[in-house]
Amino acid sequence: MADAVLLTPREILTGFSSVNNQNVLINDEEYLRLDPAMRLFYEKVRENLGVACIAGHLRHRGYSVTALNLHGRNPSDEMITDLIRRERPVFVGISIMYDLHIVDAVRLLRCVRAADPSVFVAIGGAFCTYNAQLIAELIPEADCVAFGEGELTAAGLMDCLAAGRDWQQVPGVYFWRDGRVRASGPPKLPVLTEEPWPARDMLRRHRAAGIRTPVASTYTSRGCHAKCTFCYVPRAPGVSGNAWRVRPPEDVVDEIEFLQREFGTRFLWFNDDNFGGAFTEGYQHAIGFAEELLRRDIRISFHCEFRVDTGLIDREALRTLRRAGMTSALLGLETGAPGMMKRFRKGTTVDYNFDAARMFKQEKIELEPGWIMIEPGTTVDELWQNLEFIIAADIAVSENPFSFFSRAIALRGTEMYDKVADPLPPELTGVSGVAREVLRQARREYRLADPRLEELWTVWSEVSAEVSDRKERLPFLAQRIVDATRQRRAQGEEGLRPLLGLLRRWVAELPQLMLAFLNTGLLLAEDGQGELAKRAEAQLRELVAVYDRRHLGLPFPEFVADTERRCGTRALTG
Repeated sequence: MADAVLLTPREILTGFSSVNNQNVLINDEEYLRLDPAMRLFYEKVRENLGVACIAGHLRHRGYSVTALNLHGRNPSDEMITDLIRRERPVFVGISIMYDLHIVDAVRLLRCVRAADPSVFVAIGGAFCTYNAQLIAELIPEADCVAFGEGELTAAGLMDCLAAGRDWQQVPGVYFWRDGRVRASGPPKLPVLTEEPWPARDMLRRHRAAGIRTPVASTYTSRGCHAKCTFCYVPRAPGVSGNAWRVRPPEDVVDEIEFLQREFGTRFLWFNDDNFGGAFTEGYQHAIGFAEELLRRDIRISFHCEFRVDTGLIDREALRTLRRAGMTSALLGLETGAPGMMKRFRKGTTVDYNFDAARMFKQEKIELEPGWIMIEPGTTVDELWQNLEFIIAADIAVSENPFSFFSRAIALRGTEMYDKVADPLPPELTGVSGVAREVLRQARREYRLADPRLEELWTVWSEVSAEVSDRKERLPFLAQRIVDATRQRRAQGEEGLRPLLGLLRRWVAELPQLMLAFLNTGLLLAEDGQGELAKRAEAQLRELVAVYDRRHLGLPFPEFVADTERRCGTRALTG
């Protein structure tokens, strides 16, 4: 039995792009049936750090907690109802980290209610921070919807339920009372220097199931000092005057030692909104953390996210972080166009962006550019400026160059959302009921001021998505080639390894193809002729066809079919 059950729903695709989806393509049981070589193409650990922090906090307060992350699982309604009946919790929390969780969250809520109509159910998570009132209004089956950081809210609810006190006085929740939805006020924020470590239920479950756990997540800070118009973090409730807070570096490094000892962690995702904070304070915090890792001689690799206006855009700072294990970082460049930079309210300049990108390259740190190609006010001239910046800064060499074709999402709670005056109806394929209504209001689709760019975006996004999908298929195709080569050589036949060289070459020059996409589209937009979308699609598809033939000798679909034929059924079933 447990005092509290905390649930992370599965992702359900909703038909439009999501800022935060984790792309969990395979469940745990399928993963364990894979050939070990194929497991390399999956990062199975998908921790919900928010739920992990709440579970750790509640346990520290003396409550028993069952935390179940359904990323990579596919439990039936019966399994969920059986869990609730078996655990008999006082409190059930359902975390909606982002929009792709809303559909399954509604299912889980109804399963909980079917199992025990009297159990207290709270919905929370990052997605609820600016959609809490909306969710409370549309999903009255939940007792309340929590918003903001959830540790003290969850503990306050638990304390009230245990003592029979009025839980509606706990800060940080929306709830129904007297026929309408009311709020209890902004949440109280935990003091990070006093917080226990996140619970590691998912890592423990994976270890017990035979799934390796070399990757984990944690954080060194919360919040962000900046005011970007496309981001809701700066408006987070309860953080006014205290936007960026930190954990002691020694505590973070103690946790890393624990993760290495207990789970064999070799790589860490830092989930900080802004790892580098602001200037001197951020510099001291990040460098203090790096120096503590180096002092203890801890060997770890890590990825983090920070801004160009942080004190970490400094040669010695980056060098120290790289020595401590920072192998890659997402850097919030966003644009190479001064006008877009100003509308985003980035508080920095294109020149700073260029210097930051150059410094990353010189220090041999993998740069993942945070990039927004299209936003409501983007002009053709600004897209030319973006193209020029990408080339000059040499930032197209990334994990997926076609991720540069990105369009700002106007999320509820952002300044950008507030400024969309005439929103379009969203495309929500296969989503119905209250989940559809929540998603319909949680963001605003917009028209671009220049109709040429709307046509271009439609073609760019469609054709670039096809190229990206092909890239995602390569590991599986490569594994078939490796398997077939091994089997052929065992029988004295010639292997197929030359095909791997063709695939490597196809991947290696994708940045050039992406730049050609941009250049071609912009030239067509300016030539003054009609049927822009039709002509752009024809020329982009021809670019792809020429690219495929140059690197593979065949169009990509034909190359795949020919490769599978040559690999034969032995490789396909291996």
